[in-house]
Amino acid sequence: MGKLDRPYTTRYTTEMPAMGDAPLPVAPYVSRAFFELEREKVFRRAWLEVARVEDVPDPGDYRVVDIDVLGWSLLLTRGSDGALRAFHNVCPHRGNKVVQHRAGHANGFTCGFHGWVFGNDGELKHMAGEAYFPPGTDRCRLGLIPVTLDTWNGFVFIHPQAEPPQTLRDFLGGMADQIEDFPFDRCARIARYEATPRANWKVVLDAFQEAFHAIMVHRGSLPDSAAAPQNPSAAPTSARFHGPHRSLSVWASPRYRPPEVGMIVGKYGPTFATAKDRFAGINPDGDDSWWFDINVFFPNFFCDTGPGWYFTYNFWPVSENRTRWTMDIYQLRAPHAGGLLAQEHTKILLRDAVLEDFSTLEATQQMMESGALTHITISELEIALRHQMHIIDQWLAA
Repeated sequence: MGKLDRPYTTRYTTEMPAMGDAPLPVAPYVSRAFFELEREKVFRRAWLEVARVEDVPDPGDYRVVDIDVLGWSLLLTRGSDGALRAFHNVCPHRGNKVVQHRAGHANGFTCGFHGWVFGNDGELKHMAGEAYFPPGTDRCRLGLIPVTLDTWNGFVFIHPQAEPPQTLRDFLGGMADQIEDFPFDRCARIARYEATPRANWKVVLDAFQEAFHAIMVHRGSLPDSAAAPQNPSAAPTSARFHGPHRSLSVWASPRYRPPEVGMIVGKYGPTFATAKDRFAGINPDGDDSWWFDINVFFPNFFCDTGPGWYFTYNFWPVSENRTRWTMDIYQLRAPHAGGLLAQEHTKILLRDAVLEDFSTLEATQQMMESGALTHITISELEIALRHQMHIIDQWLAA
């Protein structure tokens, strides 16, 4: 087939890695052995986003985060000194899970098995039965086991290694440079959605890192929003590669008009469908007909930024065909009741859109597992999928 003329062309404003254009194999989406390699060579070697600092705001606050792909229960605590720390949620005595509740406030943590007590700084405060342990038992070594933690712009990351080969900031690189100045601290979480589809984590992730699907999948929630005669395939306006990370700017159809209710509430505050305000850290290439930026932090975290809002996705692998997915939506703090109405519109519209996204996931996984296909054919519209697999292959080969 000869090369066809493109009605709209995406601008690449950073150097594109040499990734080829061959079909991608299906095996990485269905293979248990491939999943185990990803577990060891990707997720045990990468900085992983687990929370926002405001999730654990005050001394004594804590939050438990389960990281299935590592087999970890992670305890985030805010100590009396104000420091945020991460620990394995495991008692070093007999291995019991120390904290059973998902979040709360406590001056310390008592293991429900034998009553050992730990402070918010992880130190062992009370060792029940201490006199009966062997002479020389060092209680200073029996505190909660620390996990490497760092923050960037209010996002909390952990690293499975005690001494990571890169600092968090070095790992984030150009992606952090691009969105560094976005007003994250002026936004508040307005909604959280969670699901656990029967699909490989890359099947789920791939569904959210291109706009080509919006023409069909989102014709109910966002009809005519991402395509028009001048860009009928919803090609991104621009794209950038930042080491293992990537960023795409989504094109907005100039003929798109939100439903009447969206136009009305949009007068009272920014919404996903109507906001036009400008902020630092968005639309990095100054594109016309720009809607929002898809920002993918390798391996499994999105922070999509728009005018007056941002939302995040976490894609946590559970097995080769099961993924725990979380979406958090943040918007500028509402100054009045009208702003709250605009927030409500945003979270409902995005809820309906992601329900449409989820309509394809399990069917895709099922058909990939059928064996009918050995490869999938990827267009330049889906360049982010190719880049994701390219980086995974690099990490597995390292």
